[in-house]
Amino acid sequence: EAMADLVRSALGPLREARGGAEPLLDTLHAYFEAGCVSAQAARRLNLSVRALTYRLDRIHRLTGTDPTNPQHRFTLQTAAIGARLLDWPAKEL
Repeated sequence: EAMADLVRSALGPLREARGGAEPLLDTLHAYFEAGCVSAQAARRLNLSVRALTYRLDRIHRLTGTDPTNPQHRFTLQTAAIGARLLDWPAKEL
């Protein structure tokens, strides 16, 4: 239940994005799996670095948590892992 609460509170605002939460959640997964290296994450997603940077900024504006800021990263990374484990946003929490 604690993980579901974290996912809802940290990532819930992503549902408001045009196109839904999935593309932005995929961006977080790729970014964290690439060790927070934007160029590598962009290649994994077949995006330009500029498009990836735009998505990261969009995540920051929607959630209030900056994935590029080490102080904020832990919360988003933990929530993103929880979202994957809980199959969010496909399943309502």
